[in-house]
Amino acid sequence: MKKMIVLSAAILCNFAAYAQQDTTEVLDEAVVATKYLSPVTVGGLELPLIELPQSVSVVNPTRIREFNMNTIDEAMRDIPGVTTIANDCMRSHYKSRGYNMSIMYDGLPSYNSLAISQQLDLSFYEQIEVLRGPAGMLQGAPEGLSLGGIINLVKKTPGKELGINTSMSIGSWNNYRGEIDINAPITRDGKLRSRWVFFTNDRDFFYDRSHATKVGAYGVLEWEATKSTLFSVSYAYQDAKGDVLYNGLPAIRENNDDQSRNHIDVDRTFNPTPDWDWTTWKTHEVLFKMNQRLAENWNLSVKTNIRAQRQVNKYGFAGTVSKSDNLSNYLRGYNDESIPRVTAAADVTGKFRLFNQTHHLFAGANFENFVDDKQYLSAYTKYEWGDPFKVEDFQIPYDMLNKSKMKVTQGGVYAQFQFNILRNLRLFLSGRLSTIQASMYDFGGEKYTNVFDKLSWHFTPSASLVYEPFKNVNIYASYSDLYVPQTERKADGSMLDPRTGSQYEIGVKTSFWDNLLAVNVAGFYINDNGRAYKVNPAENTYINGGLVENKGVDVEINAYPYKGLELMTSYTFLDTHITKSSSGDEGLAFSPVEPKHTFKFLAAYRFTGTALDGFALGAGVNAFSTSYASVLTPERNQKPYALLNAFASYRLNSHFSFYLNFNNITDTVYYSRVGGNGDYFGDPFNFALSMRCSF
Repeated sequence: MKKMIVLSAAILCNFAAYAQQDTTEVLDEAVVATKYLSPVTVGGLELPLIELPQSVSVVNPTRIREFNMNTIDEAMRDIPGVTTIANDCMRSHYKSRGYNMSIMYDGLPSYNSLAISQQLDLSFYEQIEVLRGPAGMLQGAPEGLSLGGIINLVKKTPGKELGINTSMSIGSWNNYRGEIDINAPITRDGKLRSRWVFFTNDRDFFYDRSHATKVGAYGVLEWEATKSTLFSVSYAYQDAKGDVLYNGLPAIRENNDDQSRNHIDVDRTFNPTPDWDWTTWKTHEVLFKMNQRLAENWNLSVKTNIRAQRQVNKYGFAGTVSKSDNLSNYLRGYNDESIPRVTAAADVTGKFRLFNQTHHLFAGANFENFVDDKQYLSAYTKYEWGDPFKVEDFQIPYDMLNKSKMKVTQGGVYAQFQFNILRNLRLFLSGRLSTIQASMYDFGGEKYTNVFDKLSWHFTPSASLVYEPFKNVNIYASYSDLYVPQTERKADGSMLDPRTGSQYEIGVKTSFWDNLLAVNVAGFYINDNGRAYKVNPAENTYINGGLVENKGVDVEINAYPYKGLELMTSYTFLDTHITKSSSGDEGLAFSPVEPKHTFKFLAAYRFTGTALDGFALGAGVNAFSTSYASVLTPERNQKPYALLNAFASYRLNSHFSFYLNFNNITDTVYYSRVGGNGDYFGDPFNFALSMRCSF
């Protein structure tokens, strides 16, 4: 496999040298031209970032290529106000402003969070749009999955010109990767065109007995039927397998009665996962799109996404270890989970005249049918902790597997207006009317209809006001309503009332000197009232007894002070507090896994017009304050730390580019996750050497 990757990429790169078409890219100009001001759709209306009354960042194709990003984690690393939390070595989820962020596929909502499924490879995507803060207009209200914000993954589309891009890389821990991206017009005029992406990745990790493989393919066919009608259909497939650290390292406590939990003292390479552990993910995704220009300045978009993922794993992991007897409650199990979903949306966008001003409208409806079908079996047993840590194989009695199924249907209609009250004063009004139905089946097959029985239809409004006192200086204030159904039950058997609340955000977005300097500042306040608190553990009953308040500031600066020099920096302050509770945790942090202070900085310089023409150098630092596993276990924390990264690249000509990336140069020991079922060490010092070629 590794030899195939190297050989295939080498052959294509050699062929590229003799390609007739010159695909020279003026990277300096490309980077400066975008300035994070290109139109995005993650917030509804397709507007430049500077005009959006929301906190939005974009990882565009230039950024992905220039910084040699291969994973969504790498793409999210420099986004302001976003914290990456490792689920395992092949999955992560992301938090912002105290809440988990949800995911959208090409603007289509998804019921489950990033924590559940494994995402498709970054090589399939053109760009990533990140909106921070509540975003219920497009995503809907189930379980507050949109409170932290949205990560919109936008797939690659074909162009009218023939082109082939390929890359190969080798890195620390036997990390081998190869990619091929082919843009292929089918007809001479390019109105029928295609794009094909293939990748393979074979790698180990820094800890013992670990290995993972991932292969995938993506193809898209686009047909420009008329000047006003465009159809496309795409298919993506990914097969991932791993023998990886499952659920991380256990915590340790003095004895079985001690409620405190601390980090267990082991080397970063230590792996307590049994050698019979394995996990597989298979993903299929089909996307249909139709764009129809209805009239001048009016457009209809229809999209349908069919996605099916199956995860099968056999696992074992240790619970908290007691120092008094050195024993752990060890969980062994088997899980076979299928997650099919169908999502569809139809949107209309356009402009209209009223009171001598041009206004914008975005309106539509979306729908999702989601199923989580499981077969599983697990059991706790006692094992003595030690190094090496050996646990006998778990034999799966397939005839005794438990079964559960959850079906969710959600949908809604929504609209967003941009009214130009004056030339420099804009009013945004938006709202969504949502509904959700859910059915659950327990171990015995008993059906519970409509888990969200308190929600039939609910309207969620939001409003923003934008004032432009000077050209490219926008001051905005926004309000968003929060409404989150809850599934917990009261003592009388009825469902808890939904959580309610709001977000207030004020900010300034600026762009100066022909986009050579962009400064964005946003302050926010979120109140989340009526959260569920357990009052009777024996009977598993709850009350609406909680209030959470989150507030903070995001600062983002992008500067190009000198030709070839790019500077990016951001600072985030986040204060999350439980202000009212019936569980004895009043005054403590609501989201302790997110640091209160986050600082990110990146500098890159591309040499031009000198003997070093084609070279680029860059370095960055990400610094974080203390984060905690839990408000009740402050001993288990990640103390303040900083990660230093650097890169060097050389563009030999229009066809060949070489990249050298270094991560965690100081070899800082830190945890990429504290809390949950276990802790994960972050990556030690590592490198990757890559070659990209195009023709």
